[in-house]
Amino acid sequence: MNLPNFEDDLREAVLDDVEQTLQEELGPELERVARENWQSYASRHGYDIDFVWGDVDGPIVERDRDSVTLRLEWPGLSALFEFGVDPHTKSGNPVLAFEWASPPEGTRPPGAPEYVVAEEINWGSVTGGISESRAVRDAMNWLRRSLS
Repeated sequence: MNLPNFEDDLREAVLDDVEQTLQEELGPELERVARENWQSYASRHGYDIDFVWGDVDGPIVERDRDSVTLRLEWPGLSALFEFGVDPHTKSGNPVLAFEWASPPEGTRPPGAPEYVVAEEINWGSVTGGISESRAVRDAMNWLRRSLS
């Protein structure tokens, strides 16, 4: 005689409930809180960084035999704003080169090259760098508080 496996059934029921809660409630709320954090940060600093919350992937909920995970993925450059960047100087030959194919009308001096090349960049000396946003970390703290 085969008895139902109570522990397996219970584990499946709990994981079903956790998965549904993450997909329908906590995942979207975490994304909303992080987006609001990003937007507030951008507003305070005058940054045009809509790509950060506009290009987020997720919430992504994944499940295996005995766990459920929730993941949100922000674009790679988001980390510069999340953790901040101290003012610094980059040197090299060249350290930066980019094409300036269509600059705003009247901004390219006569005879200026189509490529801008710099051997040194004093990044953030005027702005003081980028202050940390803590948008993601604060959203994660919100989630932890919500679960306790």
